[in-house]
Amino acid sequence: MTPARLLEILSASAHRVTPGCRHFGPDQSSGALPCGGCAWQHIAYAEQLRLKTELVTRLVRASVAEAPAAREMLATTPIDQPWGYRHKVHFVFGHAGGHRAGLVMGHYARGSRRVVPVRECPVHAPDGNARAFALRDAAVKAGVLAADAGERRPRGVLKSVAVRVARRTAERMMTLVVTDDADRALRGATRRALGMSGSSTSLHVNVHPRASGFIFGDVTRRISGPERLRDEVAGASFLMSPTAFFQTNVAAAEMLVALVQAAVPDRAPVLDLYAGAGLFALPLARAGHEVVAVEENSAAVADGEASRALNRLTAAQCRWIAGRVETALARVPPFDVVVVDPPREGCSPAVAQRLFAERRPSLAVYVSCNPATLARDLAVAAGHGYRVTSLQPVDMFPHTPHVETVAILTRNSEERPRKVR
Repeated sequence: MTPARLLEILSASAHRVTPGCRHFGPDQSSGALPCGGCAWQHIAYAEQLRLKTELVTRLVRASVAEAPAAREMLATTPIDQPWGYRHKVHFVFGHAGGHRAGLVMGHYARGSRRVVPVRECPVHAPDGNARAFALRDAAVKAGVLAADAGERRPRGVLKSVAVRVARRTAERMMTLVVTDDADRALRGATRRALGMSGSSTSLHVNVHPRASGFIFGDVTRRISGPERLRDEVAGASFLMSPTAFFQTNVAAAEMLVALVQAAVPDRAPVLDLYAGAGLFALPLARAGHEVVAVEENSAAVADGEASRALNRLTAAQCRWIAGRVETALARVPPFDVVVVDPPREGCSPAVAQRLFAERRPSLAVYVSCNPATLARDLAVAAGHGYRVTSLQPVDMFPHTPHVETVAILTRNSEERPRKVR
């Protein structure tokens, strides 16, 4: 589907502002492609928050009649700094004007795989930008070519670069994604870029020869520095490997942790589903809860267990089950408190049925990154006797339409489950 294109502004909204990035939106004079990284930079930040609150409210109340009243539906929580908030910096490589016409680094244009060369990215952490641009300059000087996604048989090797910037430590981690790690010019460029980045930066190379929608391939080699980056979130220490998922906005992640911790009764054992590397599991365990964390991704489980050791927690305090949530729910004992943090697709029908119709915990804390699937899953829970007592949106990604939401569900013990339409 071709995205809509702005032709003319007839009457500007009172909430329209000048975008904070020169690459946002179409340049009418030059015809430049708009960067696909942000969609709402032209909307005043206060209005972005209002729109996100409205989106969550509308979708949830359309599905769940018993959703909280207006006074309980809290406004979207902002972050202190809506610029420079992305602690994971990511750029792709391409060629300006065709193959061998010059290496460029940037983001994909909206609705395409064409690379928009960028000179700035104000939503990225500045320190991560500096390291990525230093690598680009070194690669250009060395004559390194990109493995352009638009080419059927790319001759270059560079696909993308990711830089993780720790928020509470001085550590940095750079990961190059390449089709082949044997290119001598690339090796020289990375050595020069690493020398400019300082001793706090570790370097990894991920080999990804295939064209696919996945950022990383199967093989990652550590070139220098630690295997994992160390950062702190909500008082817990975390170790992050180059290709495993961890929240991009660490400041907003701390807000999510605080909301989850506030909802869970003191000392209550917790089942953490779709646990990842332990964003909620580790702070809960440090606070005195016994936690069982279920996660399918083996790299995330390995990071979580390494972080558990770093926090001096035992397996009795925080234990990982590596596997699908659908399978684990059939094996773990009943829990009165469950934390659920699914991907954008939400809970599968099997998980929603087993959790709310069969396991029936007294309290479920649902952390969602997609209001549409949140509304769908809350409707399933409501059909099995659950009441949504609180909804709190959090602005994880300013200047985009994405919003995280923490929903608290309590079981009405006097109400019998009814059939879900």
